[in-house]
Amino acid sequence: MAPLLTLDALLFHMIGGQMKRFAKARKDLLVAVNEIVRHMFDEIDYILEGKNAERFATLYSHGSSGVNSEASTSIKVPKVYWNYTCKTILTLEWIDGIKLTDAERISKANLNRKRMIDEGLYCSLRQLLEEGFFHADPHPGNLVATEGGSLAYFDFGMMGDIPRHYRVGLIQMLNYFCTFQLNKLSIFW
Repeated sequence: MAPLLTLDALLFHMIGGQMKRFAKARKDLLVAVNEIVRHMFDEIDYILEGKNAERFATLYSHGSSGVNSEASTSIKVPKVYWNYTCKTILTLEWIDGIKLTDAERISKANLNRKRMIDEGLYCSLRQLLEEGFFHADPHPGNLVATEGGSLAYFDFGMMGDIPRHYRVGLIQMLNYFCTFQLNKLSIFW
């Protein structure tokens, strides 16, 4: 897989270099290409993905003290089996789940959709605003509902870190937006 990604990366750089000649963007296009390429290689490093899964589980499926709390036990992360994991193979605990897009199965399982939406929103805001370590690919294939009503996250290859000073700025922006102080938002641009 790595040789194919290397070829893709070279093609991205060639295309990015050519497009840069014609683009009138203010930002360097090759910086964006480099970021895409970095994430491509992170996606196939299963040691990194396993470490990301464990960090995510520590932060979001348990309270910050490491003890389960009612608000955090509804987030599930599969356990990493390190004895069966290497750079090219990731072995995780199996978690049965229902796709969030499968309204019929969710209804048949008598799951509280509003509570699951609240949990997902709470976990997402906590990722972005409180901890700064976030799942950067939360689509329906990477997030399912369990029969017990928990949300289970998968695929920790693409994660992000937001430095504290950016999180503080984001919180200020959200505060201004939610309190209709839209004129104060201009300081961020």
